[in-house]
Amino acid sequence: MTLRFINIDKVISFSLMSFVCFSFFSISLTQISCGVGGLAWMAKCYVTRSWGKQMFPLTVPFLLFVLACLVAVVGAVDFSGSYKSLKRLLEILIFFWAVNCIESEGQRDKLSLLLIASATLSTLTGFYTAWETGITIHSRAEGTMSVYMTYAGLLMLALLVASGKLIFAPKENKWLGPAIILMAVCLLLTFTRQAWLGVLAGVFFLIWFRKKSLLWFMPVVLGIILLISPADVRQRIDSLINLNDPNLQIRLALWQGGWLVFKDHPLTGCGFKCIDAVNQDYPDPTGYIKKLRGLHNNFIQLAVDMGLFGVVSWISIWVVYFMTLYRRLVSMPDNSTNRRDSMASAAAVVGFLVAGLFETNFYDAEVSMVLYFIMALPLTRGAIRNNSAS
Repeated sequence: MTLRFINIDKVISFSLMSFVCFSFFSISLTQISCGVGGLAWMAKCYVTRSWGKQMFPLTVPFLLFVLACLVAVVGAVDFSGSYKSLKRLLEILIFFWAVNCIESEGQRDKLSLLLIASATLSTLTGFYTAWETGITIHSRAEGTMSVYMTYAGLLMLALLVASGKLIFAPKENKWLGPAIILMAVCLLLTFTRQAWLGVLAGVFFLIWFRKKSLLWFMPVVLGIILLISPADVRQRIDSLINLNDPNLQIRLALWQGGWLVFKDHPLTGCGFKCIDAVNQDYPDPTGYIKKLRGLHNNFIQLAVDMGLFGVVSWISIWVVYFMTLYRRLVSMPDNSTNRRDSMASAAAVVGFLVAGLFETNFYDAEVSMVLYFIMALPLTRGAIRNNSAS
């Protein structure tokens, strides 16, 4: 029994490390890692009869969201095209897997640093793209991902985790500075503005709670970035405040179309991917809805797919998450590693939510899997044990 227990622990530990290492390079290997790790976790609970000792924070909002998904699929206008999306609900298990299987502060630190290292290593592909094709919006850095927006979303999350560590513990983590610079430069090379906004929001969040007076440096840093950036990047940055920007107009057209669909299916939505089935029933003078199908906003996309029930249950996840973190933060010493990692994770979630105002990043499996993992870091078994000891 003891030998079997030790072997299962090794499988879980290896799967956690492989998950964060592969997250920037291969979705298949990432999914295999969490699948193997999840099965090993369940096997361990069965062998040790420890189900009752497992922790399940955020259970109620997650269950409400799962129920909303099931209701949306049952009432979908195209059931055959909608039910396949339910497999994405398995990603939620990554959160509970990490919460219960990261059993020490040292293991949590190692995994978060592996995530940062994986992200930093992936920037080499972005720099290679820039070196080979030049820095233009037509040759965006996309790492090993198939879409540059996915890569930008992943970089944003890792960058904010690293920034949280540096801002809340600068002496211990000053060596993270070069990694942060590499990730920030590569993020610029993705030309992905929603991820840029997410990083700005996350960094603002971190500085606000660390030392508000440092906020005066943000405009200075942004000004320097603007001055030294290549022309195409600078033009992309300038477009952030251009209300006539073509891409903003496309999003406005998509959101208006989404609103029309939502009004006809306000409570439970019309099912996942229902835009494909219903777009011909609504005016689409620009043609963007038929062409793009996605609505480039998490809230609007969820409102269309799942109605008010889905949107409210989804928002409740983030409300309960931040409330849970707040309750634990108030009892932590200012210089504790748990506080540092809690703020880093919170900043990543803030960045994700802000970026999701202009992109349906919640529907991006690579991004959402890493997000669930980062959400779990301050709530792990090791973090709770360490906080109780304090």
